[in-house]
Amino acid sequence: MTHVLWVFIAFSNPAIGQVRDTSASSKSVSMDDLSKHSVQDSITQSKANPVVYSAIDSLYLPLDSLKVGIFAYQVLDQNSYARTKVELDTSMRRFEINNPVMKYYYAGSYLGNAGLSYFPIAFDARKRPSDFIFTDNLEVYMHLPENRLYYQTRTPYTLVDYSSAGNKSHNESILRLVHTQNVNKNWNVGLDYDVVSSIGQYMNQNASDNAFSFFSAYRGKQYTMYTNFNWNNIRMKENGGLANVADFMDDTQNNPETFGVRSMSGKTILRNRSFYLMQSYSFKKLSLGKKSTEKDSINNVSRFTLVQTFKYEWDKREYYDTATYAFNKPNFGTTETSDSIYFRRLYNHFELMIKEQARKKFTAGFSVGILNELDKYNTDIVPDTSLTTRDPYTPSRSNWSQPPPTFVQTDMMIEHRHTQSYVNSALTGRFFNHTGKYLNWDFTGRFYFTGYKMGNVAIDGMVQAHYYTSKGRNSLLLGGSIENFKPSYFLNNYESNWLVWHNNFNPSQEIRLRGEFVSPHRMFKVGAYVTQLNNYVYIDANAHPAQSTQALLTGTVSVEKDIRLRHFGFLFKLYGQYSSDQDIIPLPAFAAYQSSYFQGWLVRNVLKIQLGWDFNYHSKYYAYAYMPSSGMFYVQKEQEIGNYPFFDVFLNLQLRRARIFVKTEGLNTLLNSSLGKEYFMVYRYPLNEMRVKFGVSWAFYD
Repeated sequence: MTHVLWVFIAFSNPAIGQVRDTSASSKSVSMDDLSKHSVQDSITQSKANPVVYSAIDSLYLPLDSLKVGIFAYQVLDQNSYARTKVELDTSMRRFEINNPVMKYYYAGSYLGNAGLSYFPIAFDARKRPSDFIFTDNLEVYMHLPENRLYYQTRTPYTLVDYSSAGNKSHNESILRLVHTQNVNKNWNVGLDYDVVSSIGQYMNQNASDNAFSFFSAYRGKQYTMYTNFNWNNIRMKENGGLANVADFMDDTQNNPETFGVRSMSGKTILRNRSFYLMQSYSFKKLSLGKKSTEKDSINNVSRFTLVQTFKYEWDKREYYDTATYAFNKPNFGTTETSDSIYFRRLYNHFELMIKEQARKKFTAGFSVGILNELDKYNTDIVPDTSLTTRDPYTPSRSNWSQPPPTFVQTDMMIEHRHTQSYVNSALTGRFFNHTGKYLNWDFTGRFYFTGYKMGNVAIDGMVQAHYYTSKGRNSLLLGGSIENFKPSYFLNNYESNWLVWHNNFNPSQEIRLRGEFVSPHRMFKVGAYVTQLNNYVYIDANAHPAQSTQALLTGTVSVEKDIRLRHFGFLFKLYGQYSSDQDIIPLPAFAAYQSSYFQGWLVRNVLKIQLGWDFNYHSKYYAYAYMPSSGMFYVQKEQEIGNYPFFDVFLNLQLRRARIFVKTEGLNTLLNSSLGKEYFMVYRYPLNEMRVKFGVSWAFYD
């Protein structure tokens, strides 16, 4: 590993992901985005807070020589180490925002209450569909192995974070527990547990999400090991949204339970299990007969390192319903639906790395590797499990929508099972510099030569320049990527009672350019992001995948500024966006988040108070609709959504190591007579009416 590593607390806008800064019970940058930047640039990618700063530390030093007792850091597949410092005296900044979606995105859209599907409004925060697309809109509630935070502590560290909202019949509770401690100076172990339980104000809108992780890290002079086991369960009631939006808009009452929904029986169950192991071994330098001492033992380790990354992942999505949807019909002539989708992956990546050379003015690191993915896809459809099994019937793909003539018989179960396996193999390479004072770079490449992904090519690069003033460091990042890839397997092949498609889409191409300027001491960041999409695959108005033959262009400009005037603080996060085709990639032209507050000591050095408001807004556009059967968002032209203000009022308290918030959320819903009932972020899914939230976060570390 490199001898000098950058330590961060990052507070800016990232793409979708879920690494968390435990000091704020918040999630940080995704693995995909960190791998596209230098370690220093991860400072610009955190989701938790609005202020940016960095520091330098020597991670290889023995634990007892560290000045700070607790560190949290993330590990990249490329064997670089980005570390997020855990502040023991935790900040109150944005502490009152406990909804995971709105906490990790300044502009996010979701289905009305915490624990349900979401998507980020800013296009630069979106990533392309994963290999198991059904978790893409739920990742902020999950523990994913590549995004795990590891710790290094001189004392056991425990965090308890709890919040609650609403009365008993519509309660929303969010709980997080973290415990970690070092067994010795090189070995750390820990547990992480998250619960989101939300009943929802509208009918059949419950969510119950559970995520548990066990993690461990060992850091020796030559051998390092990082491992974690993750267990995720997500249970969501799927009401399909309002049955009649016009009635809701015209009605002046604010009782959500009086409005009909499209389904009272829809339910999604998603399970994810994963095991992750990353280990590296650095060879010793050849001895020339000189006896080494403990003082220079680190210098006796060679730059040549072998790295292995192993992962096993298992995913399953189940969907149950009896409802009907206008533009689809059941493929078996019955609305009794019981669908299951499985995905399993065994992943191995071996690398030979030449690390950067310590204490050199100019140095660089290199790596070459080979990876292997053994993937297995399963579809299991049993539309009516109440029927007894005597003569199972499996429809052919050529005649999928035709039920058998004897379907009316009650002694028949119609079922369909399909399995497909692939072995994907790829060559990887990397050229990087993370330790330069004035200049850093990171270039990566990946080429698949076997399997479903055969022919996929990805090249990514960035250069980051720094200049220094008397107040601190400023950074300019320029980067770009080009990726040719076959669309996700489930976009080509999907079978369920309500939705079936078998596509043969052409390979897609994605070209991204990005530029960012960050001035931490000015608490200012500006970013520009441009994307060209060729053969882009999207979900059309019939909730089916479709491929555009035209070249599409999107652009996003974001500006973030934090202003502090004595006891007053003002935070601005502004977006301007462009889409060359709003029918395929709908984007609001403008979005904004603004927070204002007064902060001061109620009892000096004991009790701090923060009183303020949060404000969210985006311009009108045809926001996505949501299909419960697939769990995916699709384009619609029924209703424009936006040009509506969302605002909350909060009170934060900090009593030594404990933080407390009380918040009135959804005050805008009290102004229906003047603002109208347009508090939607997704078509057919209004947000909750006004309610009071409270929460507490307490850290123990001695």
